[in-house]
Amino acid sequence: MGSHDDAVDETKLTLCCALCCCNCSTYPSCALCSGKVGCCCLNCEMCCKTGAPCLACCCCGPTCDGDGCCNAQVQVCCAVISAAFPTNDEVPAAITILGCTIYPKCGPCMPMKTIMER
Repeated sequence: MGSHDDAVDETKLTLCCALCCCNCSTYPSCALCSGKVGCCCLNCEMCCKTGAPCLACCCCGPTCDGDGCCNAQVQVCCAVISAAFPTNDEVPAAITILGCTIYPKCGPCMPMKTIMER
């Protein structure tokens, strides 16, 4: 999270559920899996997805470009789970229940791109 050329394009996500700094979304293209987790300035990424940027060691790699205290993102097939503390550009604060977003904007099946446009 921090480097925006990762395996998941957050602007294409559709929120299913969210509570403050954690969210679960759907992604339009299904893939095997990808993920990243970071604490302070250290990140570890893994990706088994075609078309994703190459990582240092085949499908995984450490980086030193953290964004915030803690962050994580996992994609399995079409589901993406993201979290960040504090919230950031890729994981904005939101409240969504059963696909209906009530914060920061209201609406059903809200695209993450709409929420990111503040």
